[in-house]
Amino acid sequence: MKIQFEKFTENYIEEAVQLAKAEWEAESVYCPDLPCYPFEERLKQILWWLSNQNFGGKAALCDGKLVGYLLFAGPWDGMFGNVKGVFSPLGGSAFSYEYENRDKLASMLFAAVAQELVAEGIFSCALSRYAHDEVVAKSFVLNGFGIRCMDAVRSVEALEKQNIQNAFDGVQFEELSKEQFSEVEHLQRGLHCHLLSAPVFFPVPECGFEAWFAEWIKRETMRIFAARAEGKVVGFISVDEEGENFITEYEGMKNICGAYFDEAYRGHGIAQCLLKFICDTLKAEGVTHVGVDCETMNPTALRFWEKFFIPYTYSFARRFDERV
Repeated sequence: MKIQFEKFTENYIEEAVQLAKAEWEAESVYCPDLPCYPFEERLKQILWWLSNQNFGGKAALCDGKLVGYLLFAGPWDGMFGNVKGVFSPLGGSAFSYEYENRDKLASMLFAAVAQELVAEGIFSCALSRYAHDEVVAKSFVLNGFGIRCMDAVRSVEALEKQNIQNAFDGVQFEELSKEQFSEVEHLQRGLHCHLLSAPVFFPVPECGFEAWFAEWIKRETMRIFAARAEGKVVGFISVDEEGENFITEYEGMKNICGAYFDEAYRGHGIAQCLLKFICDTLKAEGVTHVGVDCETMNPTALRFWEKFFIPYTYSFARRFDERV
């Protein structure tokens, strides 16, 4: 069956939503805590937005039927280096389970899109995919992509059943008021230094840490939960209304967006106990799910979050060689 590639337009959105919905249903088998809500309209909005970007993407057709698509937003300057880059969010790509060789389909679609990317001087691309779609994941890895971050989720009920041990005496857990947010500056600075070092190598904000932190603590929807010992905040976990994909917009879900603990207080179960305190607080407010996103290149964070959460997305990235 011969595949034809065409520019993705709004005419393909209805079919694309069905392909994306099938991939969500497949992921929910592996990740039963994945929230379920009527997200089709939100997907339509995302696909409409992507189809109207400066650089959109391609639709794959077989006998006139949509069997796959790959769409990107952007480009932006300075994405994973001093080059232009594009990003495909969750739902920005999907590949039909009815097509026999989904891995080949993903590879062909990427080749068709990549040709246009490089022709436009775009040398960096990233995309978010469901974590347990191993067929397509392997295809992208073999096409030169590497995994750099993940989204994970658990129901509050499931987190309560985790074996979380009590921290040593003298540690208190609390939610900070907006006026207290500045108390985590030394920890956030420690996190930035950690991410700047091997193996993550995240660059520092161009505006400088102080200016960045001054804006960070102004985030209206962010909440900060802290562990306090001897009157000093020794660890924090920040929580926000939404994360980085449409699933995190589920009304009953809150999303962890940052965490760091003083090295002197690690290894005592303090982080686990603060996580339990957060879950107890959120459950009392009617929250049913908690999500987290972290850099998989950060082994400390990855080891911790994978103890309590189930990954449901991985983000893949590839840098093209500018010399082409």
